[in-house]
Amino acid sequence: MFWKIIKLVILVTGLILALLAFGFIYQNIPSDPESLVREENSNENIQEIDYGGTPVFMENLRFNHNEISYFIEGSCEAERKTSTREAFKIFEEEMKIISFKEKLTLDSDIIVGCSDDFVKLGKNLFRAGEGGPSKIINTSNFKVIEEGRIQLYEASECSRPVVEIHEIAHVFGFDHIKNPKSIMYNISKCDQEITPDMVEIVNKLYSVEPLPDAIIKELSATKKKRYLDFNITILNEGLEDISNMSLTIISEGEKVEEFSLEEIKIGYGRTLRVTNIKLPSRNTNSVEFRVDYENKVRELSEENNKAEMKLAQ
Repeated sequence: MFWKIIKLVILVTGLILALLAFGFIYQNIPSDPESLVREENSNENIQEIDYGGTPVFMENLRFNHNEISYFIEGSCEAERKTSTREAFKIFEEEMKIISFKEKLTLDSDIIVGCSDDFVKLGKNLFRAGEGGPSKIINTSNFKVIEEGRIQLYEASECSRPVVEIHEIAHVFGFDHIKNPKSIMYNISKCDQEITPDMVEIVNKLYSVEPLPDAIIKELSATKKKRYLDFNITILNEGLEDISNMSLTIISEGEKVEEFSLEEIKIGYGRTLRVTNIKLPSRNTNSVEFRVDYENKVRELSEENNKAEMKLAQ
């Protein structure tokens, strides 16, 4: 009788171990890959700027900070330096939301140079100056100005620095307009002013807080029973560099894996190619990808850095 019980216990134990082994193999053995399809989700858009009829080089063009530095080259005479400083002061007072700070080094946001050359435009017309953004980072949200340049050719005869203000406005993206009373008219006159629509546009643009914005741009994934392979590209479409962010993989309400993204500069991206991530179960049919899962970093939008993928039907 005793040996019968021992044999029964061994038999039952063997059956349990066999079932456990079968379950382990069933859950973990790879198989032919099954494609996952990205689910569409509504993304929260940044504030849209209404430009009306105001001509600009490109929309959503701005520096990524509100205190903007400038450097006046030594080629500028004392009188031109004085009028240029006055122009920056007037522009600042009109716009209010931005400020300017003069620096003595070339690593400034706006570089101002001067020349005695005359650029002839036509009969009795000469170009008094030129200006505009010289380095731009192009993202889907903003066109971020890295550097602007102004070249002054001819000393103005006006008591107000209308030429200098005109060129500063070009740096901020404003184009010529047909209104002769506007500072952006293509022929300078001493009574020209910064118009209210220019002030409104600058204030709307620079009221957007300069934050990073991680966007999941490209994503593909396959599942082999319990194992996940994926390729993902994450872009920074914001106004600041990304740091201290991570990518988290979530399935069945559990954190599966986390990957550090390190630093991603404005307009740049990072691509991850990962294989054999172990999922909670071979029956898993959806996986979520989240950047900054715990919302530790404030962004322009919190909706465009997550994506869910489900098994293709």
